[in-house]
Amino acid sequence: MILLNASLTQLDGPARKIAETLRGALPEASTILLHESSRDRFELDGPGFIEYRVEEFPYRVGHLSFFQINRFLVEEMVREVVADVAGGLAIDLYAGVGLFSVQLGKRFERVIAVESNEAAGRDLKANLDAMGVAAQVANTEVEKFLANCEETPNLVVLDPPRAGVAAEAIERLAALGAQRIFYMSCDPSTLARDLGVLTGAAAGLRLGYDIEEVHLFDVFPQTYHIESLVRLRRRE
Repeated sequence: MILLNASLTQLDGPARKIAETLRGALPEASTILLHESSRDRFELDGPGFIEYRVEEFPYRVGHLSFFQINRFLVEEMVREVVADVAGGLAIDLYAGVGLFSVQLGKRFERVIAVESNEAAGRDLKANLDAMGVAAQVANTEVEKFLANCEETPNLVVLDPPRAGVAAEAIERLAALGAQRIFYMSCDPSTLARDLGVLTGAAAGLRLGYDIEEVHLFDVFPQTYHIESLVRLRRRE
């Protein structure tokens, strides 16, 4: 089963005919999204999503949603994030389609999943509902959510884009006082920058977080890219 996004300068003929041609080359393509870049127009052929199973959990993943691409490592990544965690409140920042939120919902009394992308937010809500997870979905920017968050969670999980977390947001996250923070990153330089704030090293502070563990995942084999999971605990 393949979800295919194809961006073309101009659609040369009816969208359905182009989709049929693509399916001739890729019969496994169950849903195809064509993007005509000259007019910024989209044409969909298919249901608009596929179902991706991680262990016993089926996830709906749409064309414009983010999902970890290495099917051989995704289960191990999730296991490391949710291993030995439980409590009252978990917050999942940059939640995507709920890869972590769904399983956190089985371990925590409350989960807040924060995702600003509307397409991913629809998949997130559908996945939570389908798996009976009563999580709160916040369709807003992480920066806005953190600026207004007054609760102290047991755990914060974040998997930001390559640019990392905005300066004000990472400072607010450090001040929030979560017992533990699990930071998944695909860029070592922005990860190091943000860890400098969370650990207090950037400001020479005694207060902050200690790094408990670092897990590296070769999600992009034969490239220099690496996915990192850093587990932090609040310093007493």
